[in-house]
Amino acid sequence: MTPHRTSRFHVRAQDQPVVDQSDAGNEAWRDAGGDPRDRGRLVELVSEQLVGSERLMVGLAWLSPGEVHLLHHHPHADEWYYVIGGAAEFTVGDEIVRGEPGSTLWIPRSVPHRIHNDGSEPLEFLWGFDKPRLDAVGIVWDE
Repeated sequence: MTPHRTSRFHVRAQDQPVVDQSDAGNEAWRDAGGDPRDRGRLVELVSEQLVGSERLMVGLAWLSPGEVHLLHHHPHADEWYYVIGGAAEFTVGDEIVRGEPGSTLWIPRSVPHRIHNDGSEPLEFLWGFDKPRLDAVGIVWDE
């Protein structure tokens, strides 16, 4: 399938490769620090590779009911989430909050965080970093 890019500033989520975070064979995800024990799927929407961004990265992610994005932290980047659909239990530092559509979560650099989709519907959320590439944020697994 040929991407429908009309501009270097235009990216369609459906044209981007989906990264399965549990895929031990995905070399790019492993090189960025991914762990096959982790769950969820993601696509990049804004990054250095896609649009030449020098200061940020944005993506879209999904977790099916019961899936857990393991406790981890990023030593080199701040992160944020914005829930589009579904609901889940989000751990940020020592707080646990219910993320529902319209919820935004801010995760400062080095603060451990985790997502557990304990609901009955898929969780869909936007995420972003203040770095342009996944391999620049650092991923340290805390569980």
